Amino acid sequence: MQWKTILAASVALSTLVGLHAAEAEDSIAVIVKATTSEYWQWVFKGAEDAGKELGIKIDKLGTPKDDAAGQIAVLESAAGSKPAAIVISPTIFEALGDPIAAVTKAGIPVIVIDSGAKTDKYSSFLTTNNEAGGKAAAEALAACIKERTGKMAGKVGYITAMAGHESLDSRDKGFVEGMKAYPDITNVGNRVANNEEAEGMNFTADMLTKDPDLVGIFADNAQMGTGAGASINEQKLGSKFCLVAFDSDAGELEHLKDGSIYALIIQDPYMMGFGGVWYGYAAAHGVRLPKNVDTGVGTVTKASMDDPKLAGLLDVNKRKLTPFLGN
Repeated sequence: MQWKTILAASVALSTLVGLHAAEAEDSIAVIVKATTSEYWQWVFKGAEDAGKELGIKIDKLGTPKDDAAGQIAVLESAAGSKPAAIVISPTIFEALGDPIAAVTKAGIPVIVIDSGAKTDKYSSFLTTNNEAGGKAAAEALAACIKERTGKMAGKVGYITAMAGHESLDSRDKGFVEGMKAYPDITNVGNRVANNEEAEGMNFTADMLTKDPDLVGIFADNAQMGTGAGASINEQKLGSKFCLVAFDSDAGELEHLKDGSIYALIIQDPYMMGFGGVWYGYAAAHGVRLPKNVDTGVGTVTKASMDDPKLAGLLDVNKRKLTPFLGN
């Protein structure tokens, strides 16, 4: 797996840490999409670890579930407390653009992570290349179909967790484009859920009922992946059906182990939180940052999930940070 560089801000950042770590008034607000999600808890863990190293307070904020209006209110409230910087993952691309621009205009550096917003008024954007992740999902699904059916042909579909999310839209776009490389595999379209695990399970069962010759499904986030995996497991289709999902929460990993999920396309939410806080601190103290940073994407199967190199990416509690040497 190749993980792209999170660029060092500059040698100046090291000096800044020494000069400013003792400033008790420094705090950084980290605002996520859904505080109840395991994925976002991984982001918070990375942010907390960065805060400990920098000696600054981390305010962990967000709404329990995806809620654009609620997130805007959280953002405005956080900005009112005048933190050194704000790290945010926008819930809805269109809705969060102007609020983020307003915070930047007020003089507070904003680091965007995970998903984009309709603005360029931020200090840096740390994210997965979601379109590349979608294409990786298409490649994994095609490989599974060949492995489990003996031919690279058949019908596939995909499940979208929610409409209007830049990251999900990009994944789905990459998947649809990626499947075009396999002319004998037909994409029969998608279902749009409300980011509920139960919907992922129900949609999978419904898709299989209505199209019994379906050979594969792509689920574009953890909730859809866990739900779809439960449906495949319940119907005992693991060795006959191909399911590829994004992310790597506990439920998905269980289904990867039991064969209900063939492959997971994994991100690095810990590093989005960790790097986001470091970048926020740097921006607050005058360091010029790269506008866009790719935090990496990879594919994990049952055969590779026990690779020690992946341990910290599949279980945040096993994450160990060592000096970054550029590889």
